[in-house]
Amino acid sequence: MLRNWSYPEFKEILYKEAREGEDHKYSSVYRRIYAYLRILELRGMRLNPSEVGTVIKSEANCIPPKTTMSRWMRNLGTPLRNISVFDVHQPEVGLVMGLILSDGFERKHYRNYRFHGVRLEFVNKNEGLLKVFKESCHRLGLSAYRQINYSPTGQEVRKLKVESTLLFLLVRRYDVFIVRAPADEQLAFIKGLWLGDGYIGDDIVFYNTDLRLVRVASTILREHDIEHSIQGPHLLKSSRQKSMYRIYVRKRSRELFLALTGLAESPPRPPF
Repeated sequence: MLRNWSYPEFKEILYKEAREGEDHKYSSVYRRIYAYLRILELRGMRLNPSEVGTVIKSEANCIPPKTTMSRWMRNLGTPLRNISVFDVHQPEVGLVMGLILSDGFERKHYRNYRFHGVRLEFVNKNEGLLKVFKESCHRLGLSAYRQINYSPTGQEVRKLKVESTLLFLLVRRYDVFIVRAPADEQLAFIKGLWLGDGYIGDDIVFYNTDLRLVRVASTILREHDIEHSIQGPHLLKSSRQKSMYRIYVRKRSRELFLALTGLAESPPRPPF
């Protein structure tokens, strides 16, 4: 986790979640992680425990018990024991984030009416794409569990579930993190978006109802000199409340887009 802490964009999103997150048990997880990593950083500055506590209180709106801080400062304990940790600067991270944001969601998980952790789910009918998601999670040291449900109309709904405190944070704060991530991770993120909600045919198009996600995708495309346009909002026929936005990759950037994302031989689903 110390490697992740060295990345400014990761430190920023962890700080934001510690500072701004809802005051529930899941938020305290990120406060404890932030406090722990910050304490290790401050330890090298030769501050006494009282001074360290003052800094943590001002930054994270909380302060661990003195005995806990003392153990952390002496490397006798850690809040990371039950957390799967991976390097957040990997292409697989961007791909999984893109897939979840296009065809999945994150949620707080409860068991017997009590908070039991965070969960991310990826829903798709394409077995090949479900396999890509599962294998990408496996490379990050995460287990993706398969589940099949049925919609009210009787249609089969296939999904994969992942429980990961770290991945939940990245997806929740994706707009801050991914625009500052390495280029290969950004392009994997774009690939994940297009595999989930995109189309490659005569046109290259991405569809989504989330304007924030569309704008983030547009920012990344611009960074890689991929010319495109955003169209919308267009009111969905199936809903009077949701509007659809589209990103069209311009013809002159078609080959560049396909080459950078590696989607030339694995086109996403046809348009709906």
